[in-house]
Amino acid sequence: MLAVEFLVFSTLSVAWCHSDILVSVPQTLNTTNGLCLMIPCLFTVPKEKEEMLDNSTVLTWRRGSLWTIYDTAHFNATHRQLEPLTEVVGDLQKKNCTSVMRNLNSLHSDRYFFRLQTKHFIWTETKAVLITVSVSMPEPTVMVPVLKEGEQVNLTCTVPAPCPSHSPNVTWVPALGGNITRETRLNADGTLSLFDILQFVPSFHHHELKVSCVSINPLHREDKPLLSRKTIILHVQYPPKKTWISLTGWVRLGNNLTLMCLSNANPPASHRWFRQWAGKEEELGITAQVISFTATHENSGEYICEAQNLLGGMNSTKLLIDLPGIYFIALLPILAALLLLMFAVILYLIYRRCKGSNIHDTNENLNIYANVSASAAETQQLQSRPCGEKDMFTFDENDPDESIYANC
Repeated sequence: MLAVEFLVFSTLSVAWCHSDILVSVPQTLNTTNGLCLMIPCLFTVPKEKEEMLDNSTVLTWRRGSLWTIYDTAHFNATHRQLEPLTEVVGDLQKKNCTSVMRNLNSLHSDRYFFRLQTKHFIWTETKAVLITVSVSMPEPTVMVPVLKEGEQVNLTCTVPAPCPSHSPNVTWVPALGGNITRETRLNADGTLSLFDILQFVPSFHHHELKVSCVSINPLHREDKPLLSRKTIILHVQYPPKKTWISLTGWVRLGNNLTLMCLSNANPPASHRWFRQWAGKEEELGITAQVISFTATHENSGEYICEAQNLLGGMNSTKLLIDLPGIYFIALLPILAALLLLMFAVILYLIYRRCKGSNIHDTNENLNIYANVSASAAETQQLQSRPCGEKDMFTFDENDPDESIYANC
């Protein structure tokens, strides 16, 4: 099924001409320890020799390190075990020499020579294919288009597929909630690659997000998987978000104020400034991100910043700079004097009130002392008078104090 696909090769392949036979194969091939390797191969022979390509035709790939002992008595079963297990999957009668080497390991890294043998002729190519078997997997290749917020795009991860029967396992981390499709494609040099395509709709939340394409060796040990990854950082273009104004300085007459327009945008936004005052809006004609001015009543108003890039624009919320006018400034000394006078009057009233309260308490204490002294004198006078003497006072029987002396 795969052999019929290897019909055209790019300039990366090399054509070697020996006598009247032409062979086309890649110059170098790479695979990973534990995997197999497909060698795409085509050859041509003169028309008069095409009939010689019968069922007896045999193709072998001779290993360069054993070159000197091939076809000699020293080449034995031990040497044969050093060669990889090779299977021709192409149709030799149709001049397709595509082959697959299986169970490769790092010891199989070598130069391999094409050898064609029939009943009528034997031909060995003098140029070799360099095969490298590494312990690590090749890094995937990730293609990223221009990413714009809201526009559906495809991220494409490409990994070599040296073994057609065991394609690599590819996964995306994170998957971004998108759809994933996979397909195997024929490269220009006859090799195969697996394309893993992630389709999603980017947003500004994906900006500067790290995304990895991970390739896993399907023939390696499950308890110790062999993998390779390629990590990229997404750069999503989006219009300004969350535009606002930052104020530096204390809003007071004569102070220096600095306004900065801040926005979340990619690519970075340009800026325009506006001021609303007395029901009118005016553009300040400033395109810088930062503006500075001295606080005066003429600069009072609501300031607005507009952030804009190629994808859109956004206005900030209004920032009120409220400064008093010149008439209010002239009245400030008078208002301060009035406040001081009111404060002095209040303190005087509090003082008078406290002093009057102290005089009233002193008079009450004197009256109480005088009343107590008079009562004591009266009592002493009544007790010194004899009982038989006629009292010139009249006692009230209803008064308990007076009845005491009446009964004496």
